[in-house]
Amino acid sequence: MLSKWLIGDIVEKYTTDAPYEKVIESLKEAVKDNNFAVVGVHDMKETYSKKNLEIADDFAYQIIQICNAPKSHKALNSLSYDMGVMMPKSIIVSRENGKTTLRFMKMKPWMVSMMFPELDIVPMSKTVTGIMAKIVTDTLSKVKN
Repeated sequence: MLSKWLIGDIVEKYTTDAPYEKVIESLKEAVKDNNFAVVGVHDMKETYSKKNLEIADDFAYQIIQICNAPKSHKALNSLSYDMGVMMPKSIIVSRENGKTTLRFMKMKPWMVSMMFPELDIVPMSKTVTGIMAKIVTDTLSKVKN
């Protein structure tokens, strides 16, 4: 419980009744609308199937990796190559109990500043977390229409 009190909720989670595939499609549009690009998609159902792991027929879980190339370039080249451990950003879309969920990690700015104490990255951390939240809320708005 101390960690929950100290850190708070690190995983931001949203749920919708919208179909899984529609959410994936709308998320990709919202990513583009917010000046990011999808740079990777990890379909965990496919990964588990290739390893002959048992999965439920309705299992659906994709890790969508996104990047804003100019901003990541600036962070790596102007701040530190170590910033790469925070890239690319991931948004997860899954099916749970008949609902579609979206989630992402929202690093607390003070946590990021402790990871990189020599850098003043709190403003950038707040901005990126805000954009991630906007991408997800934009996605939810798109699937309601």
